[in-house]
Amino acid sequence: MARVKLQKETSPVFIWVVFFLITTVTMGVLFAGIPGSGFNGLRSGVYFDMEAGFDDARFMDSRIKCESSEAIKAVRAALLELRPDYPIERVTLKLENYPSGYKFQVRYVTYYAQKLNIGGDKLFRRGSQVGDPAIDAEVKQKDAEVEKVIRDALESYFASRSAK
Repeated sequence: MARVKLQKETSPVFIWVVFFLITTVTMGVLFAGIPGSGFNGLRSGVYFDMEAGFDDARFMDSRIKCESSEAIKAVRAALLELRPDYPIERVTLKLENYPSGYKFQVRYVTYYAQKLNIGGDKLFRRGSQVGDPAIDAEVKQKDAEVEKVIRDALESYFASRSAK
C-alpha cells in the first residue's frame, strides 16, 4: 500500500500577498504599458510611431529629371535634423513624371494620440483625433511640423534641380 505524505497548508497571508501582487502588476502594465514595445497602456497622451502620408504635385518643366532616390535622401536628412532618432528607413517617396510636372507620394512616421473614452461611442480611441482638444491640437501641431519639414526638403530638392 502506498503512503501519501501531506504538505503543510499554505498560509492565507501568502495567498493574499500573491493575489495582490499579480493584480498590481497587471494593473500597472495596463495603465503604464510595456516600455520599448508599441503598447503604451491606457494612458491618454501623444505618442510617436504611426504611419501617415500624403500625395501632392509639383508643377514644373517635365523635362527636368528628378529621381526618387535622390529626393528621399534630402527628405531623410531633413527628418534627422528635426529628430535625430527618426526612423528614416520607414520613409518612402515615389515620384511620377507628368507633362505638367511631378506627382509624388510620401509615406512617413508621425505622432498620434490615444485616449480611454469610457461612456463614448468607442471605448478606446487612437489616431490623429481622439476628442480631447488639447491632445488633438498637440498632435496636429507636431504632425504639421513633420509634414512641413518633408515639404520643405522636397521643395529645396526640386529647386536644386532648376525647377521654377
